[in-house]
Amino acid sequence: MNALHCVVRAYRAELIKLRRPATVLAMAALGLLTVLSTVLAITLADPTSSPPGPGTVGFDISLDQLATSQGLILGFRGGTTFIGLLVFVLFAVSITAEYGQGTLRTLFLKEPRRLGWLAGRLGVLLSAVAVALLAALGLSVAAAAVLAAVRGVETEAWWTSSALGDAAGAYLNALLAAVFFAVIGTALGIALRSTTAALLVGIAWMFPVEHIVQESWGTATSVLPGLVFDAVGRGGLPDASYTPALLTALGYTLVAGAFGAVSLSRRDVTA
Repeated sequence: MNALHCVVRAYRAELIKLRRPATVLAMAALGLLTVLSTVLAITLADPTSSPPGPGTVGFDISLDQLATSQGLILGFRGGTTFIGLLVFVLFAVSITAEYGQGTLRTLFLKEPRRLGWLAGRLGVLLSAVAVALLAALGLSVAAAAVLAAVRGVETEAWWTSSALGDAAGAYLNALLAAVFFAVIGTALGIALRSTTAALLVGIAWMFPVEHIVQESWGTATSVLPGLVFDAVGRGGLPDASYTPALLTALGYTLVAGAFGAVSLSRRDVTA
């Protein structure tokens, strides 16, 4: 009960920090990136007929695919890479800022149960991300409906129970991917304790480096963490089916979470 009480107290205390301009801007940016992804997906859709099917990558879609039940959320799915990057940066900066500003040492003098604080901190930020993602999905659907009318896309299949189920699944997958990126960002921030170092290492590895490796090693999509998280967020890809990608992502996240927890609880905080 004491541990749970500590988490609840930390959660309530960290709620105040959601009012910070940087956090508000990050949540707003998440919605804007999702809308941008939707706009690009529909405006760049190829008018050439092509058979609809799963495994659509990026914005390589056709008007025929947009007319299916999954067309409603193709733009939202396409934005998961941007969402992952934003979430990673938010969580990495959030934890390293505590070290950089010297507030963590004072905080732990008052609350020595570090893991309880960390759980509360992650819970608050993930709650904000969950709400922001739901709002982003709503904005994406609204933008898709308007643009579909402009491009003459049939939207009858968009409002069926199957389409709404796909939308719910897309939201849950995006949220799962966000959790994975959040844990990795937090663990890296705890390990390096420097905002600059955490962002340089994390962004350089999970985005340009992994995509360069992917060009010459197709299996990288189902092995490297950033690509695997992205595959989960998209609901599976041709080179990384959903269930194996999810299990691999869970493995990376558990290892990173355990490492971050041990590092936070055992290393001295001197500043």
